[in-house]
Amino acid sequence: MIVSRFRAEVLSLLRHFFLIIVILTVTNPIHPQRLPESQDQAKLNKVLEAAGDYCEKLKNMALNFFCHENIKEKTYEFRKTLFFRLGSDKPPLSAVEDLKTIKTVKTSYVYDYQMIKKGEDFKERRDLLEENGKKRNQKDVEPKTLRMSAKYLVFGPVGFLSKAWQPHFQYELLGAGKIDDRNAILIRATPREITPENYCFGRIWIDDNDTSILQIEWEPQSIANFKETVDSPIGELKRRIVWTVAYDVVKNGVRFPSAQSIKEIYVTKNGKEHTKYEGEYIYDQYRFFTVKTEVVLK
Repeated sequence: MIVSRFRAEVLSLLRHFFLIIVILTVTNPIHPQRLPESQDQAKLNKVLEAAGDYCEKLKNMALNFFCHENIKEKTYEFRKTLFFRLGSDKPPLSAVEDLKTIKTVKTSYVYDYQMIKKGEDFKERRDLLEENGKKRNQKDVEPKTLRMSAKYLVFGPVGFLSKAWQPHFQYELLGAGKIDDRNAILIRATPREITPENYCFGRIWIDDNDTSILQIEWEPQSIANFKETVDSPIGELKRRIVWTVAYDVVKNGVRFPSAQSIKEIYVTKNGKEHTKYEGEYIYDQYRFFTVKTEVVLK
C-alpha cells in the first residue's frame, strides 16, 4: 500500500512508509471548529514542534510486541438495474441506470502479529490463528486480506511529522475537535514536491494535551497507482476511497494502532454511492516485551 517510509530516515527515515498494495481510506465524523486566523500560524508552529519531538521519540524506540490483528472484510458484487425518475420535462418519466447488490462476500482473519525494531533493523511477523471462523496454526504467513497490506503501521506518524520530514511538507491547521473525548488539533499535510519518495497526503489528529498522534486519515493521492475511476456493470464510475488508522493503545508515552477502517465507494453519475469494499481491523491483546528509548553510544 504505501512503500516503506521509516527506513528512509533510518535509511533516511522511512521513506514511504507503508506498502500500499491497493487502494483505500474512511471519513472521520469530526467537524472541527476553526481557530481565529490570527492564531493559526503560531498554534501550528507550536504543534509541529511538539509533534516532531513525539515522532523523534517514536523513531528512536526499541520495540518488541505482539498483538492480535482481527480483520473483517465485506466485498459487494453488483449488477445493472433501472429505476424511473420523475422529471419536469417531457417525457415525465425517465429510466436511469443504477447498481444493485447481488452478493456480499465476507471474510475474516485473526493473526498473531509481532513487530520488532532494534536500531535500523525492522521485522514484522504474522501467524494465522483463525480464517473465516475456523482455527488455523500457520506460522509466519503473508496477510490474506483482499484489498490491502501495510507495513510498520506503528510508525505512521513519523512519515508525516518527524523533524527530518517536516521541511518536505506544507501544513494547514484545519481546526480543533475531539477524538474519543480527547481534545485534538486537526492538521493537513501536503508534500511540497511530489516525488517517488514522498507522495503522502493526509489529515492528522494530534492530542492537544501531549501532542501524541491520535489518528491519521490517508488521502487517495497517497496510494500507489490509485485510479479515480473504475469499470462497473453500468460503465465507468468515480471511485472514492477512505482509510483511517486510530492510535488508542498507549505504552510508555507512545501510541500503538488500535483500529483501521477502510472503505471503497463507487459513485454513479447521479451522485448515488455504493460501497464496493469495507474492511475493519481491530488490534488488541497487546503483549509488550520492549518499549524503550534506544541508547546510542558516541
